[in-house]
Amino acid sequence: VAIATNSSQVRIFGLGEAKEDEIGEETRNHSALSPRGMLDGHSSIVLSIDASPCGRYLATASKDKTMRLWHIPSQRCVAVATGHTEAIGSVALSKKAGCYDVGGKASENGAGAFAVTASKDRTLKVWPLPGAAVINRWADVKGGENALNARLSARAHEKDINIVSVAPNDSLIATGSQDKQVKLWRATDLALHGTLKGHKRGVWDCQFSPHDKVVATASGDRTLKLWSIADCSCVRTFQGHMAGVLRVRFLATGLQLLSSGSDGLIKLWTVRTNECESTMDGHNDKIWALDISPCGTALFSGGADSKIAVWRDTTKERDDAVREAEEQNILMEQKLSNHLRNKQYEKALIIALELDKPYQVLKVLTEIVEKDTKNGRGIETLQKHVIKWSPDRLKQVLKYCREWNTRARNSHIAMLVVKAVVTTIPAAKLASSHEGIPEILAGIAPYAERHFDRLDRMVGDSYLLDFTLFSMGSLHGSNNEGYNEWADRSKYVLPPKEAEGKIQIGGSLIVGGKKNKGHDSDSSDDSIVTIGESDTDSSSDES
Repeated sequence: VAIATNSSQVRIFGLGEAKEDEIGEETRNHSALSPRGMLDGHSSIVLSIDASPCGRYLATASKDKTMRLWHIPSQRCVAVATGHTEAIGSVALSKKAGCYDVGGKASENGAGAFAVTASKDRTLKVWPLPGAAVINRWADVKGGENALNARLSARAHEKDINIVSVAPNDSLIATGSQDKQVKLWRATDLALHGTLKGHKRGVWDCQFSPHDKVVATASGDRTLKLWSIADCSCVRTFQGHMAGVLRVRFLATGLQLLSSGSDGLIKLWTVRTNECESTMDGHNDKIWALDISPCGTALFSGGADSKIAVWRDTTKERDDAVREAEEQNILMEQKLSNHLRNKQYEKALIIALELDKPYQVLKVLTEIVEKDTKNGRGIETLQKHVIKWSPDRLKQVLKYCREWNTRARNSHIAMLVVKAVVTTIPAAKLASSHEGIPEILAGIAPYAERHFDRLDRMVGDSYLLDFTLFSMGSLHGSNNEGYNEWADRSKYVLPPKEAEGKIQIGGSLIVGGKKNKGHDSDSSDDSIVTIGESDTDSSSDES
């Protein structure tokens, strides 16, 4: 890891083994950065650095108006590029690893690797590199600094250039400036390919996608934009930062973006949905540096708070944990079903509480209460379970009871569970065992009072039912004289019988007070049954 600070030196660090620190209930992994060397050659502050894809070379740009090329294995400066009239604000190396082996006339004509610099003098310069064989030979010579010659130069913008970037295939160069524009240049001749216009403030960073023909830009207007290289149109805009966005990077797949801003936050974006998937807070000031390891498993960020943060990709570990939890959940649900089928309600209750399934807990408690009621044991089983419950489990069950108690059909079970709790655990211990339990019980009380009022009304209504039955001549009444009189005059409803495919009900067919002609009252197949006194019956008897 190469780090440039507010000095003329560039420090090289190695990434050590990750260490785990427990903070509260969380476990965080920290990677130690071990010093590996220092590159000292510039006479002023280093403003920008870039590494080759092969990892053997490093380019640094400084306020001293020079760009230096370093050989990382030997940590020596092998070449110096001079020609800018102002400080060099950004530098980038070509991205095709195979081009670094090209040397001779081919490299001078643009077929090999190259470095691109952008300066405050608003010019863009392309510097051909002589090839790996020559650079390695230069590294073997102590104290030798060779000069690089610019092959191409162009006035790029009307204001300071903040960033320069090279496409993955080395065909295009992108520059972002304080003039709110991003320009695309052909690497072969620095001809303008197109201009990306749409930001409302200066552009701080621009990066090419590793797979698609798009460019991502970060601006001081708090937005990220995704541009099509083909027609230079904006295809996506990402909003979410509370301050200017300083850096943007594509993940290895090209389907997600990482951005850092002046608000000290790093955000992960999904290109397809335009949504922020995650926000990482590890800095207290502007994050000026952001980069991803070649393997894509680590993220490095550096801020104005003088901190370097190393972020590790835990997506696979989280997915594995979720998958394992789902498998465990399926296994527990199967055990719960087996216990319910075998009527092992005590074991089923434990599993249902662990799975946090209120409906299953209600079902199991109902079965336990019914079983104890048949055996005349009251709430003994519930009290045995309450004694074993921890404060967290007790709070969980009381929350269930609070929800169940809002519905009349579940209130009976809820009240029995609350009764088992308050009769088993002393009130003082219950109030001090967990902070939220008194509040939960306070939420149960209003609905409990409402249910008791409803039961009182039902008991009062039952007296009216008793009075009605008594007045009708109930079997438990003492005066049956009126009832017997009514029973003698009335015809009872006989149970229906099926004969010859027809439903036959006993009694005579009487319509409008007269018997149907052609039918005998005793042998009629069709009949209408009358209950109680009827004028039609008496008139028929008199006739």
